[in-house]
Amino acid sequence: MLKETNKKLLNFILNKGGIKEKDVAEVDNLLKKDNAKELREVLTKGGFIDVEKLAEFEASFFNYPYVNLMARKIDEAAQKLLPMSLAEQHFAICFSAAGEKLSIALAKPDDYDTREAIDFWASSKGYVPEYHVCSFLAWQEVVKKYGAFSAEVATAVGQVKEERAQKVKEGEISTENIEEVIKRAPVAQIVSVIVKHAIESRASDIHIEPFEKSSRVRFRVDGVLQTVLTLPFYVHDSVITRIKVMSNLKIDETRIPQDGRFKYETAEQRYDLRVSIMPLSGREKATLRILDISGKALTLEQLGFSEEMRKTVDKAVDAPYGMILVTGPTGSGKSTTLFSILSKLNDDGVNITTLEDPIEYNIPGINQAQIRPEVKFTFASGLRALMRQDPDVIMVGEIRDSETAEMAVHAALTGHRLFSTLHTNDALGAIPRLVDMKVEPFLLASVLTLIIAQRLSRRICPKCKESYELPEDIMKKVKEILSGVASNVLPPEINLSQKLIGWRGKGCPLCKNSGYSGRVVVAETLLISERMREIIANGFRHEEVKKEMENRPMLTLLQDGVIKALQGITTLEEVMRVSKEEKEQE
Repeated sequence: MLKETNKKLLNFILNKGGIKEKDVAEVDNLLKKDNAKELREVLTKGGFIDVEKLAEFEASFFNYPYVNLMARKIDEAAQKLLPMSLAEQHFAICFSAAGEKLSIALAKPDDYDTREAIDFWASSKGYVPEYHVCSFLAWQEVVKKYGAFSAEVATAVGQVKEERAQKVKEGEISTENIEEVIKRAPVAQIVSVIVKHAIESRASDIHIEPFEKSSRVRFRVDGVLQTVLTLPFYVHDSVITRIKVMSNLKIDETRIPQDGRFKYETAEQRYDLRVSIMPLSGREKATLRILDISGKALTLEQLGFSEEMRKTVDKAVDAPYGMILVTGPTGSGKSTTLFSILSKLNDDGVNITTLEDPIEYNIPGINQAQIRPEVKFTFASGLRALMRQDPDVIMVGEIRDSETAEMAVHAALTGHRLFSTLHTNDALGAIPRLVDMKVEPFLLASVLTLIIAQRLSRRICPKCKESYELPEDIMKKVKEILSGVASNVLPPEINLSQKLIGWRGKGCPLCKNSGYSGRVVVAETLLISERMREIIANGFRHEEVKKEMENRPMLTLLQDGVIKALQGITTLEEVMRVSKEEKEQE
């Protein structure tokens, strides 16, 4: 049974057109089944209304102004004025301050005890609160980002300052004992909280950067860097030293770059953090790459490869021998694609061995070797040793030099299926790149089977995705890009003779108001035909290559991206950004 206030609120939303009349009875039934559930939880989780729209209606109903906390920058100094205990207990956030006036957002404006408690606190401190209403999900996100994370770090920073001052005064810090001091100090907690929060935020990288009066912490989420924390300058060196200790690096060496790694475990997952320390002007910067080593390799379909591309890959993989290459810049998902293919080949009757730097996925049934250049275990020397291990399938993490390229071609020539990655802008660019590495063109023509070029484009957030009619100039450009695509390759929902619809994310708390959540592969696949083998063996002349490509129904990377944008998977802006990066690298 609906409480009186909730009943009035629901009717208010109904009269304003925020919910359909037939849904009111269903909401009532859901509340009857579970008395512990709140109206806002049933409305939002049941999909009856968007979380931010509900907050707007609540603000109007309770006669408060509405504020979208995810669409504005929170004043961190103001946020800290309201004690965390009050903020968490009464679902409130102080998001702005002007003199004695505090702007406080309430996620539960129907809780009258909240106003009483905050009013009492404010009057005791000489503040005048001005109340607003925010969504419950936005409140949760802000508390997680600015509350627990910042508060936990701030507490540790305060302890570091006190202990540092005390130890310097007493002369305890020296080159001999600094490692033990750093292990015990609260700075260990700072590093742990930063790593934990990065993993919770789905970050792929952590950047800890020194400035004159502060230290900046940034996370790369879905390929984009964002600042999450600013530390006092006196903490930076201790944080870097702690990371060095965890990575078994030399803590007294600050003149040259150092690379290391350490492991981090949660209750469910295991992560490998690859560490790079770079000396800058006077201080060091740390970059940590986060690798989920307990993660299961995704399928090509989950990565975003179209059905036609998956068929092309399957055809190449079924060949008894040959070389399959995946190309693209750093961070474009090349290794993930390779492991997706290897997982399909993983069988008791097949001996699969990999040479990696670092090992990114632990897959049972596959023999995985970690490259160690410091002891002269390189891709080239590893390949030479692998040939005596009776392999069926070999994966080389990256072809970096002429020796590795020569060994890889030799392995493919002697009846093995060889997979590897290469840094080139497109699929065709892999061929002259390997020739530049002194691979004989006639040998390359014999072994090359398939080349995949790929980028990662941000996915549109499924929660706030909306369609819009493309402007005429954009529509014309899109149709020009897709004009050469065979009709049987285009998805049935895309009709170039009609008006085209675009998609975008308008922003919501789920995607932190970015409009994006996750990433998808945008790719092109070049299956090496007999004619292409002849062209490679005869010098790979531009005119012959161009003529051959005009006769082949191959989707380019740009075309694949535009199709995904028209399907509502990514946006045209993202596709153009990826294409722009590709052109800038050429």
